[in-house]
Amino acid sequence: MQFVEPFLLWGALTVAIPVAIHFWHQKQGKPLPWAATQWLIEKQQQQSRGLRLDNILLLICRCLLLVLLAVLLAQPILSWFTKPPTIQKIHLVQPSPAVSENFKFELTGAQQKAERIIWADDRLSTLDDKPYRFQKNPQLNPLQLQTAINKLDTRNSELHLYIANNQALADLPAITVPARFRLHSVIDSASQPHPYLTGKNGRKLFVNRAGKLSSVPVLDPTLKFQSAPANSGPIFVLLNYKNERERQTVKAALSALTDVYALDLMIDETPLPNRSYAWVLTDQSPVKPADQTLYIVSGVEPSTRGTNVLFTNESLTPQTSDRVATGQLPEWLGTQLMHHYSLVSRHQPLSQQDLKSLFVSSSKPTTEQQAGIQDALLLFFVVLLLVERWLALTKNA
Repeated sequence: MQFVEPFLLWGALTVAIPVAIHFWHQKQGKPLPWAATQWLIEKQQQQSRGLRLDNILLLICRCLLLVLLAVLLAQPILSWFTKPPTIQKIHLVQPSPAVSENFKFELTGAQQKAERIIWADDRLSTLDDKPYRFQKNPQLNPLQLQTAINKLDTRNSELHLYIANNQALADLPAITVPARFRLHSVIDSASQPHPYLTGKNGRKLFVNRAGKLSSVPVLDPTLKFQSAPANSGPIFVLLNYKNERERQTVKAALSALTDVYALDLMIDETPLPNRSYAWVLTDQSPVKPADQTLYIVSGVEPSTRGTNVLFTNESLTPQTSDRVATGQLPEWLGTQLMHHYSLVSRHQPLSQQDLKSLFVSSSKPTTEQQAGIQDALLLFFVVLLLVERWLALTKNA
């Protein structure tokens, strides 16, 4: 017999409660004087010693009720008389050329065994003789992956999942999979090379394998990088603020960002002619924003659309912005700059520990597996409760 919630069986230890109450009531008994006591023989006058059980049938009923309640809460599953089902393998594959090519041997073997091979797309297409038409830039959507798993009938199946390991998986807090599950992951070595920046003294700024921003003299040899930096030379920055206090706050944040990551920032507080700025921080909405420039506009309602124009409705001062008051402004500004140069890559792989913890097994049995034994135990519990009440009323205990 198996249990869905076996830890609730500890509740059976409460069987000690009715036993303790039974002996406590016996201890509370008091001798009553009787006029004919002098005529009793000496043997009858001796006090009884030790523990004595009264109403033992009633005590047994009450103990059984508590044990039975713990078993019912633990949700038993009785499969003694059922034939174990035949387990079929289902292979769910991320629709990616890199994934299918990496696991070509496993998928070919599964196809020869007539096992189900399904692409994790909207239609749950099956692998057949026709070549699959992959998207131009296949991206793993974890929500689509969860939807595909939910659509599959995995009650008597073992699910084998083939995916590329990258940060996009972490968009969901967890991915629910069946109890019989095996994960096959691969790091896509054919993914786009990592961009990087060149800072002061030739230091290289990039996102490392742990997903953290790193500033080191030499690029990581274990990662694949672009042939040239996303920006070479100084990054020209314009601070165009009417509010002098806000100008000083942002300037101090940029100075802290330069000290930590050795960014080569050339900051102007008034626009210079014939100079192209890569980053403009202002409290005025831009009229004609340049395509290659990152704009961060504070304290202004959005009036211009564009992926390179970021509006924030708060002025960047300690009195008006929690981000400034808590010291998070340098980190936030750095994150926006890294996104602008595409340094924050979603192709970074998750660690094996994070990847395994992302997939949560759902081992809840179906209703049919529990119905028979649960109904029988519930009926027995009701009958036992009626017997206990009848004995208690009869014996006045």
